[in-house]
Amino acid sequence: MTPPREQITCPVCNMKVDNLLYRFHVENEKNVLSRIQAEYPHWNSGEGICSRCLDYYISELVISQRVLPAIGPQFSYKSLDDFIVLPTAIRINTHPGYTGKGITICFIDSGFYLHPDLVANQNRVKISVDLSSADVEKPVTSNSSPENWHGTMTSVVCAGDGFLSKGLYKGVAPESELVLIKVGDKNNKITDINLIRALKWVLENHKKYAIRILNLSIAADDASIEIEKLIELLVSEGIAVVAAVGNDENGIIKAPASIEKVITVGGINDQNTLDNPMVTAYHSSYGSSGTFIQKPDIVAPAIWIAAPILPGTTESLEAMALCQLINCETQKLGELFSSLQKEGVIKVKENISQNAKEVQDYTRQRIAELKIVSPHYIHVDGTSFSAPIVSGIIAQMLEAEPTLSISKIRQILFETAERIHSMPSVRQGFGLVQPRKALLKVLKRKNMDLPVQSPIVDKKNNLIRFFLMHECAEQVSVCGSFNNWTRDILLMEPTVNGGWVLDIPMLANGTYTYKFLVDQTHWVEDVLNPFRVADGFNGFNCILTIK
Repeated sequence: MTPPREQITCPVCNMKVDNLLYRFHVENEKNVLSRIQAEYPHWNSGEGICSRCLDYYISELVISQRVLPAIGPQFSYKSLDDFIVLPTAIRINTHPGYTGKGITICFIDSGFYLHPDLVANQNRVKISVDLSSADVEKPVTSNSSPENWHGTMTSVVCAGDGFLSKGLYKGVAPESELVLIKVGDKNNKITDINLIRALKWVLENHKKYAIRILNLSIAADDASIEIEKLIELLVSEGIAVVAAVGNDENGIIKAPASIEKVITVGGINDQNTLDNPMVTAYHSSYGSSGTFIQKPDIVAPAIWIAAPILPGTTESLEAMALCQLINCETQKLGELFSSLQKEGVIKVKENISQNAKEVQDYTRQRIAELKIVSPHYIHVDGTSFSAPIVSGIIAQMLEAEPTLSISKIRQILFETAERIHSMPSVRQGFGLVQPRKALLKVLKRKNMDLPVQSPIVDKKNNLIRFFLMHECAEQVSVCGSFNNWTRDILLMEPTVNGGWVLDIPMLANGTYTYKFLVDQTHWVEDVLNPFRVADGFNGFNCILTIK
């Protein structure tokens, strides 16, 4: 009998491991070594370090620098083209100091698996509820049924801590807490009845579980008035409701994405790069969902998103086997391939010999087909994953300032978004979300009581009141069809807290368009007004209707 192998203690984390790493590619990893030595002054590379610690410091450095090192010994899992799928938080430039800690996000989705990225380091799932049957409310069970995959992916994209990737594929809000509500039935269908039951559950229990954000990466069958009323009630209770707009650019936008008070998210393709000037539109839905209500409101990445493979499935077993093959020594490749075939993990339709070249070609082709980026993750696409990115950003904002109102959240998200010049405004709303700018806006914000919607039509006092928050402006004017777009007549008055306000006499019945002009140079939309129409210059004019 072979005696058990004696384990070694890592000098950095003090955990017992099988072996330590001593050889470092200094040119690629000198910054990582410097970071470790700064934190552990008495450590030197000659003492060695465990692979988990090394991966941790690499990923932390990547996040802080917002760049990825060249593919090399640091990241052993490669795709077909030898690139790694960028972690979402790095791609959208989130602030690493804010993780959604203390904020609860509720997901209503087809189903869930209590994934290690959500529960292994710390169980952050407050409650998981199965409302897929009208019989009785019951807890979610972690099984590998197909209907549980979608909700698992959306929740981990938003709030996973990267446990199975050693911290690399963290979500945007990796310390947030979760409430998970399953609504997919046995046929993997989400009915309006189940969605309504779930929305009622959130309305009844949101205070108990301190729910601040509701993510809806699903669509209803019909334009239900009851769904709209329930969401309006949730928003009035201070819950930010975020929904995916859908993935059919020629399709009709369905509820909940079509609802006015929902923060509706569309998608873009950044080509899996940082600061790519060639960002293109994803094939997400867009257009009018009501009188002058344009959706989406904002956009976020919708493709090349790292998401978990559902544990315990045949897909999971095959992914692990393929990653074994891609990292296997050439001389042992044929033998391993044959062994995996006999076990039934690898199923090959065509005849492939044990020739190393054939096995390598097959492995790379299959990895590309399945979109595998590691043994536990694939890359996915769809606005179902754009929405949880925005939900995570809102969690960061609320962590920085828990008293933010829904009106404030919308205002900050929309006014800090950057419009993509190569995309029509109707496809992107206010533009690509900018999480770091939004967070800085929260941290620097001035107190000003904003209405839920602007402008306020005050019939009692026979006036209309416009609002704008702009701390840097020297002059702001309101220009619109009601004053022939004259630039310097309707000047807004600054307030002591960075706000601007203007009252004008009541207008005659009709529909008007307007914008704000800042410092005679910058046209700014009223982000508190959900009613808008394309202006013909890749922007929007805001709509004011007087009845």
